[in-house]
Amino acid sequence: MFGDVWYCGGQSNMALPLLHTLSRNKSRDAILAGRYSTMRIFGMSGNMNPNQAWSSLKDAVTTDPDPDKSLFMGFSSTCYYFGESLVDTLIAAGQPVPPIGLIHTAWGGSTIEQWLDNSTIVSCSNVSISPANGEWHESRVLPFISMTLKGFVWYQGENDMHGYFGNSALKTGYSCMMPALVASWRKMWSATPGTTDPNAPFGLVTLAPSGGEGGSDIGTMRWAQTAGYGVLPNPAMPNTFLAQSYDLDDPFSNISCYHATGCPAKPTPPGGWGGCQQYCDSLAGTNFYMGPIHPRDKKPVGERLANGAAVVGYGVAGHSNGPTLSGCTKDGSNLVLSFNATLLAEGGADKVEVQPYNVQAGASKLHVLVNASLWCMQTANRDTSCIDDGTGKPAAGSGFNDFKTWVAVDMKADPTAPNKLLVDLAKTGGVAYAVRYAWQGDCCSENPPTSGPCPIASCPIMASLSKLPANPFMAKIVRDKCSCVPPQMCDE
Repeated sequence: MFGDVWYCGGQSNMALPLLHTLSRNKSRDAILAGRYSTMRIFGMSGNMNPNQAWSSLKDAVTTDPDPDKSLFMGFSSTCYYFGESLVDTLIAAGQPVPPIGLIHTAWGGSTIEQWLDNSTIVSCSNVSISPANGEWHESRVLPFISMTLKGFVWYQGENDMHGYFGNSALKTGYSCMMPALVASWRKMWSATPGTTDPNAPFGLVTLAPSGGEGGSDIGTMRWAQTAGYGVLPNPAMPNTFLAQSYDLDDPFSNISCYHATGCPAKPTPPGGWGGCQQYCDSLAGTNFYMGPIHPRDKKPVGERLANGAAVVGYGVAGHSNGPTLSGCTKDGSNLVLSFNATLLAEGGADKVEVQPYNVQAGASKLHVLVNASLWCMQTANRDTSCIDDGTGKPAAGSGFNDFKTWVAVDMKADPTAPNKLLVDLAKTGGVAYAVRYAWQGDCCSENPPTSGPCPIASCPIMASLSKLPANPFMAKIVRDKCSCVPPQMCDE
């Protein structure tokens, strides 16, 4: 195989077949019309996907008279949309487009430990020890290390939501294993000089709100996915990029309609707020795979991955991140949030904007802590205990994530500074011991129930030019300044 080959690994939201995605027919029609003719795909059979020998896209689309039964529709959606969007992004940037090869090996329900060898796992503490550890490293990683790659794409974490998220600075938990996986894969693939770059680009997708698997503090898990820096790339994970998906949950992820039975009868969900007509119509066109835990809007995920790969891996001028917290200043009932000016200027002068949100419902996704004793990075036992206070130690208390503990506050863009937001603390009487954004729920979770869809990319804080969402953040406020948990810095 010649050209740029990308290896795609992870669990079910990487493996999700194209058949269960909203944009599949547009992609199929584009392929049949001759687009993406230099792309090739290879899929390793798993618990969600069929075996797919190397083939062109047109050959994969036409393996069955019924397009929905074709091998193409069984291929990884995240991996494919990444490749498709990468071609489109490079063309739009006026860059030469190399042949693109995509290797998909994901396995639904897998943990990060299954993708690592044991020597790498034990370099981190507070990790899961299981006979299954290393399973996919042996059978789904090692067979490919002799192949020269351009880079990697990773979407995983749901099945580690009940583990310890940890901190890379303390060499604990997922936060330690994620950069360890990046380093170990690069080392294996580049062992032979002149093959894969020792610093090959590595992209990952943060968890969508529906990916919590019943665990708590999904915001902290996303933080752990970045090795505790809250942004990619960073010193622990150089030459990496991310696609935030906290604002890309399925448009119909509200489970009230999902749990109401008999869609042909257009059931009314509990509360009787307008029925499930739009939900049922949506499923008639594209059904879920095991429900909303696998969002069907994977095309925007692929687009964000491709944007990051273009900037980090191909040198395209652009923004690799949305607004990223760099500091804050509190003055009475006012809080000013500052965002990294260098990142905002990375691909041209950008600014922070606040998209419209339901003020009455408290849907800003921005919350402040009003009880200093209830600061916690990871809770357990249904929010009744704190297992990590940010230093790796437990803390006493309960109700750490209660709406009375973290109060929603309103914000607006600062008209005098493109990298700042003005936060009104009137609702808390000026009290704010910490601030966090997009840490829980989806973009519509505070809104009144509705039978309609939640628009994608509709969370409030966004970059005006790049249209990339803010990286989620959580920081203490100490002596009227923000203070993030190390290794993240936000004391500007």
